[in-house]
Amino acid sequence: MARTILEANREYLNICRVLRNVVNGFEIGDGHYTFVVHLDKKYCDCRLWMLRGIPCPHVICAYYYLNEDPDQHVEHCYSNETFLKSYSHFMQPITNMRMWPEITNPSLNLQN
Repeated sequence: MARTILEANREYLNICRVLRNVVNGFEIGDGHYTFVVHLDKKYCDCRLWMLRGIPCPHVICAYYYLNEDPDQHVEHCYSNETFLKSYSHFMQPITNMRMWPEITNPSLNLQN
């Protein structure tokens, strides 16, 4: 999923206009709108980078302006290593609810 989104965001490179305003700050022109990007804070006005953890089109433009690879700035939760760690533990199957033993405990009255 991250790879698909990143590749789709790269299509904006020909449309966006990059203006550098501070060391790691940029203004990215996207048609009639301008988005402020701060690479060191992982911030973009469109908020997609903060929500997804995948560089948005504006951030990709800024990284290409600096000759850096935006792939290195995708959140670690999208990496293959993290995915494999998540599913490395064996999960015990549980039986169907109809096969559970009947309980003899009194029922809870949740209405007050």
